[in-house]
Amino acid sequence: MKKPSSALHTILLPSTAGEQHVSPQDSDAATRQALINELHCNMLKCSPSETWGAGDIYQTCSPHPVLITPAHRKQLQSLSEALSTAIIDVVNRWWSDTEARFPERMPIEPFEEDLLRWMDSQPDSAIRPFETCTGSWRPDMLLEPAVDGGIENYRICEINARFCMNGFLVTAYGQQALLDMGVGRNGLKGVTDPETVKNGLNSLYNPSLPLHFCKGEEPGYDIHLYRHYAKSLGIQVRLINPSDLRLFESPTSPGGYKLYCLAQENASGTVANENNETLEEIHQIGLELHQRELGRMTPQMLQQISLRCFNDMRTILLVHDKRLLGILIQELGNLVTRNVLTPEQATILHRGIVPTIIPGSSQLSHFIAECCTSSLQDAYILKPIRSGKGAGILFGDQLNRGEWLSKLKDMRDPHLQLGKTAYVIQRRIEHSLYEVLLSESDGVQRYPLIGTFMMIHGKLLGLGLWRSGPGRICALSLGGGWICSVEE
Repeated sequence: MKKPSSALHTILLPSTAGEQHVSPQDSDAATRQALINELHCNMLKCSPSETWGAGDIYQTCSPHPVLITPAHRKQLQSLSEALSTAIIDVVNRWWSDTEARFPERMPIEPFEEDLLRWMDSQPDSAIRPFETCTGSWRPDMLLEPAVDGGIENYRICEINARFCMNGFLVTAYGQQALLDMGVGRNGLKGVTDPETVKNGLNSLYNPSLPLHFCKGEEPGYDIHLYRHYAKSLGIQVRLINPSDLRLFESPTSPGGYKLYCLAQENASGTVANENNETLEEIHQIGLELHQRELGRMTPQMLQQISLRCFNDMRTILLVHDKRLLGILIQELGNLVTRNVLTPEQATILHRGIVPTIIPGSSQLSHFIAECCTSSLQDAYILKPIRSGKGAGILFGDQLNRGEWLSKLKDMRDPHLQLGKTAYVIQRRIEHSLYEVLLSESDGVQRYPLIGTFMMIHGKLLGLGLWRSGPGRICALSLGGGWICSVEE
């Protein structure tokens, strides 16, 4: 059956306005290779090859964009607005709303709770209200098939928020490369404005103060791209390791310290500590650290970072956690009753979040009982609560019933346990499949599209990149490709 025109599909870039849109496979290999070469050349004009991180990620971008419709754009806008409103309300009530019992329903590590409670006790002059500094979120969404000629339904499956600019510049440069190939002059326009994305990232920090990025184990993509981009703005980004961080006593400062790091050569305004190390002060810092790396820091160090981190610690420790999606679903009725969300927005979130069951919940008890007497597990997956890139996902149909039930029974205790993976249960979404051409050697394949969108301080910047590829888990780190978007 022919795919309805309102559904997403990839197209060959037309050379002139008015040209009929055709699929990539309807062109010849030489034309497609020329488009690949032009796209990758344009991306290197945005940022040189050595800034693209491990694996030369620009080379896995397809020049055949996804064509979206105004209805897709409208759905994304409504979903992002409802998501932001709900999350900000829940995070703001995390400690104060004792009836909601959020810390009991979604326990975090003791050191994390200590940090967030300390932040909650600080005046607004030290820790800004969460709604003003939510930082960068990049939700991932799965696509449920279009029905009756309509459009696909977006389902958020996780919110990537532990790193300060994950996928933002990659998307911006992919979209810029399409503009440089004629999008905007050939009857199409880019879905996401590269300048809007860059301006959004720039709004995270104060450009008049020195800027530090702290990264450790993660190789990273955007953090390297951003350093090069910032340099073009006259901003020097200092890249440091967690081991470079130092505290300097300051009785008049919040928490009793100031944050420093080992100074680079010729740094100005340096001080020396008791170990005779030369230090430079950190005024603002972006993090690209895993939670286990944060766990190695002292409470005082984490407090000082939280005062200066432009991806807020509440975002890193709560919003990135997949259990929050389950909390949001549970809270929809309350959010409507309290007039935080309209009934329509609650419906949008109910349809727009993958059904998620969290450890220790009443939903878990009912689910375990059902799984004991049925093959329900085949329609569900287990996802580690704080991982990324598809790491550690378990499919119910790949485990025998005993293994599955053992995992579920371990989830009856909601507390995090050292050395033990904590999961959420999510319904497995039956993806739509799309004809995509990621490489000439593989030809046209029918693969799912995994969508992303980008938010800064609760506002939508635009649709992000689409990931696609073989296998049940689609991640660029596992060999997938990525695609940008256009519209008429």
